[in-house]
Amino acid sequence: MAPPKRLDYSLVLLKKGRDEGRTVRAVRRVNDISETDAGSLLGLRLPLTVAPDLSYHDALLGQFEFVCCDAIAVFLASEVAAGAERSYLTGLFAKLRRSDEFRNVTLRLERVPDNEEGGRFLDQFLGLVGAEARIRSFPVDLPVLYKKARIMTHWADRIGATAHVTGDPQTE
Repeated sequence: MAPPKRLDYSLVLLKKGRDEGRTVRAVRRVNDISETDAGSLLGLRLPLTVAPDLSYHDALLGQFEFVCCDAIAVFLASEVAAGAERSYLTGLFAKLRRSDEFRNVTLRLERVPDNEEGGRFLDQFLGLVGAEARIRSFPVDLPVLYKKARIMTHWADRIGATAHVTGDPQTE
């Protein structure tokens, strides 16, 4: 079944990432807004609808942007995000935050190729750019969300990097 093409998903930020600059970058990418506006939006109380009325594809990409910077974002029907009782949403968001997808695991990054793809990988997932990315010594163990670890191992395989989860999310 194909996802709907209507604009009917809201992207909700449940937890900010550790690096505020990268989280601001994610908000900018999701909303196509200025750095100042993104910073102001992030100054609001969580949970926070960072982007209402997105297509399924855009909501999924937005969630990807946030997980890359260690933030937790979920998407749900805009009608639910805007019209549900606060108590319902509070319970729903608490349950989603406890999901295995958002549990901490350790990702071992053994190597990343020193090329353009490797540089994009290090920038997207770790915020390392330029010389900062080249001087990184491997292997390195990184505490990340399970969802991020799954995505990183997928992309690592595609670019010739080596990464694997060293702990099971069920036991972390």
